[in-house]
Formats: sequence, structure tokens, C-alpha cells
Amino acid sequence: MVLLGGALWLLWPDNTDDSTARSSPKKDKPTKSKSVISEPPPSDLAYPGFYPPRYEIDAEYTESPHTISGTEELRYVNAEDRPMEELRFQIWTNEETFTDRGGGTQVRNATVNGDEARLDLDNTELTLALPKSLPKGATANVEFEFETTIPEIEAPFGHHQGVSSLGVWYPILAVHDNAGWHTSPPTKFGEPYFAEASDYEVNLTLPRDLTPAATGVEINKANDGASRTFTYEAEAVRDFALAIGEDFSVESREVRGTTVNIHYRPESAFRAERAADLAAASLEYFSGIYGPYPYEELDIVDAPLLSGTEYSTLTFVSIANSEDYIFDTVVPHEVAHQWWYLKVGNDQFASPWLDEALATYSEWLFAGDADTRFPNPIEPYAPLDSPVDAFPDTSSYQNTTYLHGAQLYRDLAYDIGQDTLLKGLREYATRYAHKTATAEDLVSTLSKTADKDLAPFFEERGVTLEKEKPPEP
Repeated sequence: MVLLGGALWLLWPDNTDDSTARSSPKKDKPTKSKSVISEPPPSDLAYPGFYPPRYEIDAEYTESPHTISGTEELRYVNAEDRPMEELRFQIWTNEETFTDRGGGTQVRNATVNGDEARLDLDNTELTLALPKSLPKGATANVEFEFETTIPEIEAPFGHHQGVSSLGVWYPILAVHDNAGWHTSPPTKFGEPYFAEASDYEVNLTLPRDLTPAATGVEINKANDGASRTFTYEAEAVRDFALAIGEDFSVESREVRGTTVNIHYRPESAFRAERAADLAAASLEYFSGIYGPYPYEELDIVDAPLLSGTEYSTLTFVSIANSEDYIFDTVVPHEVAHQWWYLKVGNDQFASPWLDEALATYSEWLFAGDADTRFPNPIEPYAPLDSPVDAFPDTSSYQNTTYLHGAQLYRDLAYDIGQDTLLKGLREYATRYAHKTATAEDLVSTLSKTADKDLAPFFEERGVTLEKEKPPEP
């Protein structure tokens, strides 16, 4: 999500040709197995101690009413040191904002390795009880059916002005680590989304007269009378977002082997080239300072929102309705999130500053005014590392998490030098690529690069650090 001009631009009003990613070449589909595995499944994400979840989703989109439904298969490997008795999912579509408008997701007919499994839904949290205990190193092949009704709302999940924005639309596995399952409640502002880097193959069937945009790359397309089916593949992504429009056109640019696509509606045609130029320039800039963008596509979708929000290799931006100075801020901010959210993951509910402050500072760097943007110190409402629910309103949240957080990096650049800071951030992006990072990971990496203990600097600015950081897996 993007912050502009000292005000948080909410995602919705409270009252209302075949190819694969360079970092993830196409491989034969893994063979499903009920047995313990001795080596990581085929994936560029796999490294000792981590086995990426893999989603295979067959979905059909319909109109009148707007729905997307089908089957979801998940391969999950227990990489923890103890047996597991359950899996937990987040279903963000069941947030009250959406269900009050007739939206939401139902899940049924769950099985695990062919055996029936019990489901327990509590608001946006879904618990799947494993029929049998899952030992360390064992694989659970989970299958279930889902049906998602899309509400009429101007939101990153909703249908409005001929566009279905589907930033969330299917059950997604929660993050599990030594602390257990990480689930978070819905929020009125900010973003609670948090997921492991995962692999996806998605088949999407929709009416022939509609046009989709999606995370990953299109590897196949088939026509069947009144419908079309698109197959997408993505690896090393945090989520799988979709947009479906009645009349999308595309403006494209090439940047270091990546295709940047602007999917725009007729009313936004006047700004499509500007959007493409901004996206391409910011992608080039961030690739230069933070390391190469490791995906083959970046899609920016013209969605009828108040501003923009980020997902994996796809972001929603309101192209037609923003003032020029605001628009010039939105696009680079959302592009920066492809490093700070997608490539380097973090718990966006518990530690939203980790990605939002960096995306905001990156936006300032790209504009060339990092030394002068919001020059007066901003008083934080709460400590910088506070969770989303520590803030009573959008103003206190955005002033602390975005602006105060970005000012921290400007102050740090004064302290250790901007070149040293950028070198440290590049190392941070490399070391924690496709992993989940914490404040300790960030500070230890920057300290090593600066050859200086930066913990006191961060702690003085509201970041509490563990005195003894657990070893990296």
C-alpha cells in the first residue's frame, strides 16, 4: 500500500508467449507422494530446512453474480522438528468488510493424502485437522473445493466499474515456524497479509470477452467456445493475484529482460505511457541499487481504487483518477514493494514498518528528494515496530510506519553514508531473498556492512531487538 502527501490513501473507503520466470525455470510437475521425502521437491526456492509449498488451482470465473470457484491442491512438507497435527489457512475474503456486502469464501470436501479432513472456519482463519499426524519431513497433499463470491466494492478484493480486483480470492497457507502458526486478524487499514514464498500453477477459465492479468507468466491459453482457459506459472511468490476486466489494453516496456505491462481501461489511456515509463524507470533504478528483479514480468493493473496496493509481480494502481504528483509517487512505491514484501518477506501485521518504511524511502530515493521530503521530524504515535492494531486510525499508522520509518533511513544515511546504506540494503535483499526477515536480520546485516553496531540507532527510534538472535535456518 502507498502513502501519499502525508495522508494514507486507503485501498477502499470504510463506508463503501510461453515463458517462465528467470529465477524459476519450468520443471516437470512434481510427483505426489504420501511418504517421507529425503530431498527438497523440485524448486529454485528449496534450500536446507525449507521446502516451498506448491499450489495447483483450477478456477472458473463467472458473472451474475461475480464468483471465482474451483479446486485447490496444496503440497506441504513438514520441515519443522516435530510432528504436525493441523494446518492453518487465512481466508481474507471472509473479512467483515466483504461479507457484509455478500462476498466471502466457502471451503468444502477437504482431503489429505486421500483421507477426509475436518475443517473449522473462524472468521478469516481456517483450520484443517490432519487425519494423521504429519511427521517431520513428510508430505501432506491437501485438496479441497472453494467458492468465492466477489462483492461490489471499490477494493483490492471486489468488483467495480467493470473490473474484478482479486488480490485475495483463495485460501492461503499461514506461516509456521518455531513460534507456531502466524495468523492475524482483519484490519481497517494496513495490510495483514503474510505468507511463505511458494510455487503456483493456476488454470483460470473465464468468459471469452473478458481479459485477465495475473501473477507469474502465462504458459498456455486454450479457447473453448464461449470461454477461454489461461494457465499461469509462478515460483518464489508470496501470493497469486488476479484482475479480470471487460476492456483492458496493454502498454509494455522491456527492462533488463523483464516485460513491464500496464493493463489499462479506456478512460486511463491518456496516462498509460506515463505509467509504463514510470514503472520501467523505477524497476531499472531499484534493480541497480537493490539487485536484479528476479521475475520475467511485472504487471500493473489499472483498478478502480483510491490509490494502489502490491502483490506478487502484480500491483493495482488507480491510473486515471490521481493527480500527476500523486501518481508519480504511487507507481515507484508499489514497484519498490517487489523487493520489500515479495523478494524479502515480513509479517505485515506484526511488523508493517519493515516493508512500508523501505518502500517509502525507496520512493524518495527514486524521486531524487530523499534529503528534503518531509524534512521536519515526525513524532511517532507508537514505537516504530508496533503491529497494525496498535494504532487507532490511519493517520497515526501512516505517520509512524511510513514517514517516521522512512526518516529513519534518511538519518541512517547521514550517519553511515548513503552508499554504505544502499550496499547494506542490497546485501539484505540478497541474503533474505524468498525468506522471511525480521528486524534483527535487517539490523545485523546493515551493521555488518557499516562495520558498526547499529542496534542502538534503531532502538532509539522505536525498534526493539532480541538480544540473542536465533541461528538462521
